[in-house]
Amino acid sequence: MTAKKTKIMCGLVLCIGLGALFARLGLYLWPGVKQVLQDKPLLYFTSDAALEAIYTQSAVLPLDWAMLLPPQEQAIITHYQVQNAQTVKELSAQILRSIEASTDPKYHEALISTNTVNVFENQMVSLSGFVVPVDFYANNNIKSLFFVPYFGACLHYPPPPPNQMLFAQLEQGFSQFDITQAYTITGKISTGLFEDPMGTSAYILEVVSIQPYFGQPDDIRRH
Repeated sequence: MTAKKTKIMCGLVLCIGLGALFARLGLYLWPGVKQVLQDKPLLYFTSDAALEAIYTQSAVLPLDWAMLLPPQEQAIITHYQVQNAQTVKELSAQILRSIEASTDPKYHEALISTNTVNVFENQMVSLSGFVVPVDFYANNNIKSLFFVPYFGACLHYPPPPPNQMLFAQLEQGFSQFDITQAYTITGKISTGLFEDPMGTSAYILEVVSIQPYFGQPDDIRRH
């Protein structure tokens, strides 16, 4: 093969490799870009004047799901959390962690824990996740819901730990609902148990607003 043909082949391989890399990066980064650029309409806003007054006078604290876990439980769940294995070595390590998790009593306790983080009590917060309807109004608007970190929780998959679920009641009006769509919910958080056949939540949220969410889901979703 001549030097010219070699250069052409190397150039083609380089272009294909860069194209694949940029395509992969685009697929990963696009949800975050979309979250920034796309208009995010209010799908719900409270008519509770007292709650709205607290909202307008408060700084809203952005939360991620891990922040709702006590530190010791966060550590153990993160340790056993499912990772995207890329090599045989990583896959073997993941299998060994799964075996270890099946016999670790602390891990099993974390899966049903109602322990909460009280530092956020009665604060205005925002959190992104998925809606699981619990009850409906006569017109099929959602009356009450669980808010969870990953799609399919309580429906296609087992519920998360109670301290990874929030219970909320809504007024009439949340009609543009898609079970596969992620949402950002803003409201006043407090601790308190709510039990239902679909699951148990250790937090309660008085909802101020609901907007669609297009960014990357929280890492804790993979648990």
